[in-house]
Amino acid sequence: MHAARAPLLAAMVALAGCAGNGSPGVASPRASLTRADMPVVTTSAVDVAVPGRARTSAIYTLDEAVREALANHPRIRAARADEHAAEARVDAARFRELPAAGASAQLNRSTGNTTPGLFFPTQGFPAIAGPVESKSLNSGTWQIGAGIWASWDVLSFAREAGTIDVALANCKASSVQVSVEQLDIAYGAADAFLLLLEAQEAAWAAHAAADRAETLVKMTKPLVDQGLRPGVDLARAEAELAAAHTLVATAMQTHDVRRANLAVAVGHVGVSMEAAPGNLVNSLDATRRTASIEDNPNVVEANILVQRIGAGREVVRAQFLPRVDLVAALYARGTGLSVNGLAQSPASGLVPDVPNWAAGLVVTWSVLDIPAIRARSRAASADYDAAVARRDEVVLAVSGQLESASALLTGAQSIARETPVALAAAQAAEQQAVARYRTALAPIVDVADAERVLTQAEINDAIARIEVRRALLALGRAAGDLGPFASR
Repeated sequence: MHAARAPLLAAMVALAGCAGNGSPGVASPRASLTRADMPVVTTSAVDVAVPGRARTSAIYTLDEAVREALANHPRIRAARADEHAAEARVDAARFRELPAAGASAQLNRSTGNTTPGLFFPTQGFPAIAGPVESKSLNSGTWQIGAGIWASWDVLSFAREAGTIDVALANCKASSVQVSVEQLDIAYGAADAFLLLLEAQEAAWAAHAAADRAETLVKMTKPLVDQGLRPGVDLARAEAELAAAHTLVATAMQTHDVRRANLAVAVGHVGVSMEAAPGNLVNSLDATRRTASIEDNPNVVEANILVQRIGAGREVVRAQFLPRVDLVAALYARGTGLSVNGLAQSPASGLVPDVPNWAAGLVVTWSVLDIPAIRARSRAASADYDAAVARRDEVVLAVSGQLESASALLTGAQSIARETPVALAAAQAAEQQAVARYRTALAPIVDVADAERVLTQAEINDAIARIEVRRALLALGRAAGDLGPFASR
């Protein structure tokens, strides 16, 4: 029942080494810049109060974020509760195959104008009738009875087998649904983590751009004050500084939004989360692996749903069978009547002293239900065809996800191979432009343009390396196994 979940859980455990112990990559070209190896931590202007929770801050690694999501997300808790309920329904369905048995007792007082007396309809007491002894409405006599009984539907195996198959299929579907939720939650947490990491890298690049723009203003102002540069140069430098501050504000806005998204994905809305980069910002040359969709929990779930609908169709077809019950009862009764000279039961009928037994075969078959059963059978067949079509639709969608993720991985790797070249060229161009500007060999426009190109190159390079991992993550999700991503 839980076999489909094993590869997924193994992949979740393997994520523990993803952030800190992955395969070594090529150092980032930006490593030569001065930068603390910690994420940018900011405080939003407005902290949203969460009822019942104190707002806290925490720095998470990728594996910690995924583990927290798998352990705390309410969707997984709900799926597990549904799984337990489905397991209980399987037991309930199996018990319906067992014979019915029990004990019954009754005490009443009724008119004594029939020979055996009167019993209200009670399981285990056959209907009793006899000749009329008198036509008077007398004061009545006591009647008492106690017995044990059993009843067994002979065709219950044929009738209940389909019901048990439906319950088993529901149980399997609930178990696979847990795997579906785990895959979806783990993917969502990992993807939100990587998106936050991209935002942190972009925010770092924006802060670096602001620092360069401020340096340019400080370098230009003395030159303008000394008349070595025109006043327009200072105005342009200050405009570049304002633009850099706007870029920082935009980057921090994106950072705060993605930080909130990660908190939701992990299931901790009251926590202000930051992403620890680890080796995730290093270059990665991932080789494409052959992936199959057969183990994808969504495909497995669709197949089980087809089985469940098929079992339900068999349940409807079994309704054509008649109901055949073997019944038996062993009971004793007492009566306050005296018939044919026999003494009445002790205590005026309050003590059961007359033993009785009965056994029989009861066949019930409603002929007029056949048209309705035929209609239900046609509906069940149509439901089965619809389930097969939906299964094929799921296979088509997952196959498309797999192809799209493969294309994303190929494109992301191509981009990641080019961005270091562009970054190195932008760094060299910016250094040369600043040097030429210091020696009055280039206008300030060249410096401003070079710094903008450098900022964009830094952002592109950081995002390109993370996008390779996001493509690997999407590929693992389509295949239903995050192991290839976790091994990176």
